[in-house]
Amino acid sequence: MASVSPPASGQIARLVAGHRGLEGVRRAVTDPFAYGFGPLLDHCLPNRSRRLAPMLVRSKYLPGRTLTAYYTLATGNHRYAPRHLALTWSVVPPDLDGLALLEREADVRGLVEPFSRLVASTPDGCLTLLLAPMDPAFPRLVRLSEPGYVTSTAASLAGRRTTSEREVRTVRYRPGRRHVLRVTTTEPIGIGSAHDPVLGEGGSGAAIVKLYRDGAGTRPIAVAAALDAALTAALPGVRPARSIGYVEADQASWWTAEDGEPVWRRLSDLRAAGLLRRIGQALRVVHEAGPVPADAAWPCPLPSFPRTPPLPRYDAFAEMAATARAAEHIRGLLPQVGARIRDVISQLGDGLAARPAEPATLIHGDLTCENVLVAGDELRLIGLDRACIAEPALDLGTFVADLWWWCASLGVDARPAVAAFVDGYGPCDRVRLARAHGLAVLFHLKLAARRIPIHHPEWAHHVIRAVRLAEDAVVGGPR
Repeated sequence: MASVSPPASGQIARLVAGHRGLEGVRRAVTDPFAYGFGPLLDHCLPNRSRRLAPMLVRSKYLPGRTLTAYYTLATGNHRYAPRHLALTWSVVPPDLDGLALLEREADVRGLVEPFSRLVASTPDGCLTLLLAPMDPAFPRLVRLSEPGYVTSTAASLAGRRTTSEREVRTVRYRPGRRHVLRVTTTEPIGIGSAHDPVLGEGGSGAAIVKLYRDGAGTRPIAVAAALDAALTAALPGVRPARSIGYVEADQASWWTAEDGEPVWRRLSDLRAAGLLRRIGQALRVVHEAGPVPADAAWPCPLPSFPRTPPLPRYDAFAEMAATARAAEHIRGLLPQVGARIRDVISQLGDGLAARPAEPATLIHGDLTCENVLVAGDELRLIGLDRACIAEPALDLGTFVADLWWWCASLGVDARPAVAAFVDGYGPCDRVRLARAHGLAVLFHLKLAARRIPIHHPEWAHHVIRAVRLAEDAVVGGPR
């Protein structure tokens, strides 16, 4: 793999260590050309137009370790879709073994153009540029990005031959972490099962393809199959996302691309209360799957996936640790605010310890306003990747915190929304509601850490405000 020569490793180390402060980190991701991006891009796209500018999608800062920015880049050639890319400043060079072979495979599959290369780094490896579909942790992403391979895979899942070409677009590109692709076609992709999903109208359709590790992609498929029967029987018009199939060789699950819009877009609607009650009812159906003994593995493997691994178990203290990890960059850039977050988490932990958790059951694991789609009068529960065995209060706390977040963003009073959701969920033990309150405060902190982009010009103001709200909620919470 060839290398180029932007900034010295000492400059990168100071940036990643936080010695250039919040403004240094912010400028690096918003103006990457000032921090070494230009020579790397020239290596991959010679003779580029100087007017080309990447569009920042997301940034992630781990103080003292890495700063990564994710972009899309339109090359100016209308024959090609914008390319996703990841730019990483790192103190320790990443392990990029195998990328030369992957790059050659991408070239053979016709995935390099209009670029000449898909990988570039400085000689010391402290600044690295990866363009989709390069990822040494997910080498199969390369073949899954080729229309020909995806076309034959879709035909195999459908159980029929087809000559309809598929188009593949990147939805999420996170090297080393996870990837999501969208496959479109001129004819529906179906499977010969009780659910033969139609992926669109007028003869067009789409599928979502998600890559996993260690066979974990079969878990959400098993959960969806179990919930499909339970939800449709209890609440007509409410169902989970539907799977098209799982390809073990790719460790990839295929899902119907559901119609509809996320429920947060309806929160300012006068009919939002009715939708939120139905979401509460749907969540109660999920939780009524019943307690799961500590030595039980849920779900039982499906006949199609005999090696389905058991769902992981999760608890409030794991969520506390996850929140602390999510706030690492806050501690690095705003140490005093980071200390306040630590104190809030500690107080929440004391409160949760004083109220023992209920027996674990199946929970959605990521119930947010983005993971509930509204299609006409129907609801779709998507995003089942984090389904697990845990106390039901975790789901309640997640959704309540997310409702507050979106209502605040939209300028809507959250109290009626929360009341409608809880009303739909129905009567339950006061301990569950008390724990849900504490967990909602915890999720509020995590949302602040993850959703407020560090490149936002008022990042510090918004983070400090979120921490103050959490502190007030701890003081005024249920006793």
